[in-house]
Amino acid sequence: MRVKKLEMENRELVKKIDSDQSEIDILKVKVAELEEEKTRSDEQNEYFKLNDKELEAAKALRDHEFYMLNKVVESMLGTSVEQKFEELQVEELRAERQAKIDEQMKDTGKGVEGSSDVTERSIVPSMVVDNPEPITAISGG
Repeated sequence: MRVKKLEMENRELVKKIDSDQSEIDILKVKVAELEEEKTRSDEQNEYFKLNDKELEAAKALRDHEFYMLNKVVESMLGTSVEQKFEELQVEELRAERQAKIDEQMKDTGKGVEGSSDVTERSIVPSMVVDNPEPITAISGG
């Protein structure tokens, strides 16, 4: 009776060993898959690091070229690029305002003859006459 009990326990243990071995084999396959995935990730990371270095080098070169170009332009202009840009913006704004004023004068039938000689300040008071607010409310510009 005791021998049969031990044989039965032995068979159960063998089944448990087989089950555990199957689980071990499955886990080994998962570990191998994870190692392959890690290897792929490491290779991608290395590629991205190299690509990042190339991009940084290209940016540094572009920044240096832009700096040199900026210096050449400033030398040719005799002033800073920012200052010249602001001057051009002011000129464009004045031209737009003058075009609007010319259009308003044309629309009101006053004509546009000699309007290019008229300054913005001389036109502003005539526009204020149509406005019910007092002229003193206008700031100088």
